[in-house]
Amino acid sequence: MNQSKKWNIESRYLAFGGLIVIFVGLVWYFRAVINSVAIAALFAYVLYPVVKFLSSRTRLSHRAAVVIVYIIAIVLLVSAPAIIVPTAVSQIRLLSQNIESLTTHYSELLETSATFMNWTFSWGQFLPDLPGVSTDMFTPLAESAFAIVSFVTKNFMWVLVILVSFYYFLLDGHRMGEIVVMIAPESHQNDVRQIMDRLRYVWSDYMRSQLAFMLAVGVMDAVAWLAIGLPGAIFLGLFTGLTSFVHEIGAIVSGVLSVLVALLEGSNFLAMSNFWFAVVVFIVYMVLTGIKNIWLRPIIVGRTVHVHPGIVFVVVIGALVFHGALAAFLAVPVLLSLWEIGKYLRCRALGLPPFPDELETKPLESS
Repeated sequence: MNQSKKWNIESRYLAFGGLIVIFVGLVWYFRAVINSVAIAALFAYVLYPVVKFLSSRTRLSHRAAVVIVYIIAIVLLVSAPAIIVPTAVSQIRLLSQNIESLTTHYSELLETSATFMNWTFSWGQFLPDLPGVSTDMFTPLAESAFAIVSFVTKNFMWVLVILVSFYYFLLDGHRMGEIVVMIAPESHQNDVRQIMDRLRYVWSDYMRSQLAFMLAVGVMDAVAWLAIGLPGAIFLGLFTGLTSFVHEIGAIVSGVLSVLVALLEGSNFLAMSNFWFAVVVFIVYMVLTGIKNIWLRPIIVGRTVHVHPGIVFVVVIGALVFHGALAAFLAVPVLLSLWEIGKYLRCRALGLPPFPDELETKPLESS
């Protein structure tokens, strides 16, 4: 039999371009699935060290460790709403019961007069009148928590995609790097393997920065709430630190919870009404949120992944505004991954060694 002839350079470029077009087309066609798969991959990446610890320190096989971690993670995810939703509903109902007293305080504020430099004015001149505010407006809020259950039911298939993908990422995710290496031509497999190692450093450093940020946020908020006497200050601080893992969504949830606690419980030692204490908590929380997003997060992430804090801030805010919380979380490591790949391609294009000896041991120092 005659051996097939090798393709010429034009045919190779055409085939490579065709593969790129097919890949982009597949990504576009399945774009609705990307968020679900990305969430599953992120969960698996975070929990894989636990699997590795169990399989290496015990007699459990890798699959058995995966099953144990998977079941525990699912139980925690399922039990969290079961614990939070009834508490949230009861708190919202209590808020609706006290709404009349809040409107009374607001009406009194509108009638209050103040004097400034011989000018007497009423707060009602600057604040809007709310004659239509009643408890009926807030009653539906008590039922809104159950809308979450309906939402999850309608989107059961997406939840199923996340759960199934999460399991398989946890089971075989550690092999995917070697699969990517094997796809490359044999002469380039060592390069791909070193690039994968560099990307692993990028993502592990970024995850360490997120853990450090969560700890800093938890301590900062707990100290602030203790200083003004907010009930449950330590718990609320820890909760804020945990939810800061999810950009902005966590800030909104923990902020609303803190204001509700202030509104319903008041301060432990400040002599002011619950309404005004809730206003103080809201102002303090907005200040803390600004400090965390503008200063703390960029510095912690930037120093950990060796990127200027200003770049981190712009990338995170831009991704958050245009693509949402998930994109904001992934923007920095994805950008750094593309940067590493770009540096490799630049060196190859210029005929330079892509992995100098002095960079092999600490590949991120030049970033």
